[in-house]
Amino acid sequence: MNATLLASAARILWRLLERHGVDPEHVFREAGLDPNDLHDSRARYADAKARAAWALAARLIDNPCFGLLSAEIWRPTDFHALGYAFLASRTLKTAIERVVRYNAVVDPAVRFEATQDTDHLRLTYQVTDHEITEVSALQDARLAVVFGLCREAYGASFSPAEVSVTHAAPSCRGEFFGLFRCPVHFDAPQPELVLDRALAEAPLPAASRELAIANDAMLTDTLRTLDHGDVVSRVKTAIIEHLPSGAPSADLIARDLFMSARTLHRRLSEAGTSFSETLDAVRRELAEQYVTDPTRSLSEISFLLGFSEQSAFSRAFRRWTGQPPSAARDTAA
Repeated sequence: MNATLLASAARILWRLLERHGVDPEHVFREAGLDPNDLHDSRARYADAKARAAWALAARLIDNPCFGLLSAEIWRPTDFHALGYAFLASRTLKTAIERVVRYNAVVDPAVRFEATQDTDHLRLTYQVTDHEITEVSALQDARLAVVFGLCREAYGASFSPAEVSVTHAAPSCRGEFFGLFRCPVHFDAPQPELVLDRALAEAPLPAASRELAIANDAMLTDTLRTLDHGDVVSRVKTAIIEHLPSGAPSADLIARDLFMSARTLHRRLSEAGTSFSETLDAVRRELAEQYVTDPTRSLSEISFLLGFSEQSAFSRAFRRWTGQPPSAARDTAA
């Protein structure tokens, strides 16, 4: 995979190195990264070189928990428009859905997934290139950044229900409990951040629908121009653009992505999904976000999701969630 990482996201590593008294310029140049690109909002680093910089940092910093400090030193501008879109979201749930939808702008080699049950919202991720060995500190940093974003959006009282990491418990394991203030599981099957559902669906004090939509548009435009291996994100972005005109066909989306329909189906299959599943997932993600917005009527939501009739949208929403959209709206209110 010839994936590339948003260069500005590597500012976090630069700050971590500075905090621990390690020369960041030496680490970046040793890994083949030009430090000047950190200040170019459009620059991208080769993913393999960026991970090499994290591995080198882990050898030079005498603190196996140094990635956790990322919760304090991130900045919204480190993540293109995603940081501002997250902070302007109506709820932590919609903010996390934006991470799932748009993280490919930051790092297409990492695919986030959000699942929900009666009591919890779970955010997990996987590195799509199986040849990549994830540095423990980088895994810690990913979860710490999401935690930091949630805390900034929700308030200082934010705390997840539980956190899981795939690596063994380090000697400084107490720092995990000190940061997250919840049970932390080591040697877990996958990295995971779990939120109580009521907390995830609570309105955020600084929500701004207009700002969130404006940043969504920038992220969508960026995803369209990226040439990366995460075909699922690219397909989802193309679907969102076409939905107000009706459910798009696989042929139409394939043309948008400059590939044949056969290639599209093959690449989605390799990613463990299909076009119909991806279309359904996009509609569900948007539906659950839209119904919590009281300024949108159910008929408008039906149109935005590409349904010919409101009744068809209501049937689909009941299939996805087990309740009609009107009931979900009442619950959110």
